[in-house]
Amino acid sequence: WMWSIQGEVFSLSNFFAASIMYAAWRFANAEGRAGKYYEAKLGAVICGLALTNQHTSVLYIFPTSLWVLYTLWKYNLTKIDYLFNVGTHGLLGLAPYLQLPISSFFFNARVTWGDHRQLSNFKSHLLREDYGTFQLIKSDNQSTFLDNFFVYFTDSSRELTIIVWVLFIMAMVVVARRGTPKQKEVFTIYMLMFSTYHLVFCSLANIRNPEGIYHGVLERFWLQPSLALCAMSGCGLGILVAHLIIPHQRFIFLAVAVLITSFQVQRNYYDCNENDNFFFYHFSRSILTHVPQRSIILTRGDFSANTFRYHTIGEDYRTDVKVISTEHLKTSWFYDLLKPVSFPDVEFPPRRVYQSSEGHAFYNLKQFLDLNIDKSAGVYVCVDIPEDDDSIEGHYEAWPFGICRKFVKLNSTSKPDPLEYLKTIPLWDVETTPVPDILRYEPESWEYSLLQSVIKSYAKTGTFLWEQANKLRGINDTLKYEYYSKAAELLLDNRRYLEENMARGVISDGTQKVLYIFDKYIGHISLILYAKTDDLEVKKHHERNCIKFWTFCTEPYNSEELERDDMTDLITAIVKQGHVRNVAVKG
Repeated sequence: WMWSIQGEVFSLSNFFAASIMYAAWRFANAEGRAGKYYEAKLGAVICGLALTNQHTSVLYIFPTSLWVLYTLWKYNLTKIDYLFNVGTHGLLGLAPYLQLPISSFFFNARVTWGDHRQLSNFKSHLLREDYGTFQLIKSDNQSTFLDNFFVYFTDSSRELTIIVWVLFIMAMVVVARRGTPKQKEVFTIYMLMFSTYHLVFCSLANIRNPEGIYHGVLERFWLQPSLALCAMSGCGLGILVAHLIIPHQRFIFLAVAVLITSFQVQRNYYDCNENDNFFFYHFSRSILTHVPQRSIILTRGDFSANTFRYHTIGEDYRTDVKVISTEHLKTSWFYDLLKPVSFPDVEFPPRRVYQSSEGHAFYNLKQFLDLNIDKSAGVYVCVDIPEDDDSIEGHYEAWPFGICRKFVKLNSTSKPDPLEYLKTIPLWDVETTPVPDILRYEPESWEYSLLQSVIKSYAKTGTFLWEQANKLRGINDTLKYEYYSKAAELLLDNRRYLEENMARGVISDGTQKVLYIFDKYIGHISLILYAKTDDLEVKKHHERNCIKFWTFCTEPYNSEELERDDMTDLITAIVKQGHVRNVAVKG
């Protein structure tokens, strides 16, 4: 139910799948040669449009086309001129594809899928070769037909209830025994759509044991066969009621249909009510609002790239900010098509692509930053640094900037003070902008991914100061104490926020893992602060935090980063008070 109205390809895909089913019904019920010919042309246009939106439409179109051709043959409508006319209408439906080569030839695309001036590149996009033409995702994982069909049966039983499957089985029996020829014809073509989809898709979907976001990917593709399943169940119910010899049978059929539909709506309305879902809007808007003029934002993943594009391209907001997908940087066509139009002021190493697997000479993140960090007002990455690029180590740091990161050059005279810097970053304001409700959005949703990013951003702000304090070891003891104190304050505040939301059920118990990281840092910092203050009240405060949060009992603790003298007094006090049974400190 949730994926039916998500801002993705699948909502329009469902519309086209339903349109193909409706066109098939119209064709089956059309009278005479003229009626069949007209409906065939109309259906061809719909099929062409469907193919421009989602490739899985072909799994409905293939059996439908064979049936239509057979029917046209029976009506003596398979002469060359008739078939040519029907085929031309199909090509008319494919016309939106013309936008791709046109935009490539005129160099005016602000976002595109590739360089479509060459037929080979157009074919690559048409057959989605970057993902694997007959694969769901770019992965070596393999799953069997039975694995995938079992996932579908489980998901559809939960989403549609077992009632739909019972009606479907009943429908097969009722249609076979009591259906009219036209009813049997329509039911058969719907069954062919349903069966073809599952035979092909369940055999090729290469996601084994789907969990989290990958389970969500599979669920999105189950919408199309569920349309046919529901339609067949409805047909069976209609035919059954029509053959019952009872008074007011038409009224009874309508009442039962409305009752079942109302039950489904009531049961799923909560998932479908998205009138307050502005989470992604606020995420990208808050970042764009806070970055300086002429900044560069590197994006990773769908939700960060597309939400920033929505503001900068769709709403013309902060068009001075250059939003660049690191996935696009890995392709050679980016530098020919998108750079001249959208990024003329951004510097790239000549004749290279970013971390490419295409066999080109490539550059890394450090080389990109070397060219742009001084020219621009700032370079940011959302949500995080590419995992396969460690080139910035020893040259740049990635400081937290809300959910994103800002690159800062090491050993630079213009490097900001960390405490002052933290006052400028856009932390998610939970008072004015609620985070996604974890009870509503499951791990396979984009909203859940955003929530995890929000939680991690709170952790990063505290641990950031902890890391900065550690780099001051042996120098500027007063400043180091100030960093540690602010880090402890941030971590405690953020931990309190997470705990409160866990108690309300807004954040799941899975956040315990994040809380454990918080506890480790808070205990660690409290121990240092305890040793570095002479104020007895402050000492007691840090001692309580250390005892409460430090996990001596549960895990061997690596104390190499701590100055040994800072530890001795507090460890002794903790042991004497019986909070810890066994402590071993190396060195």
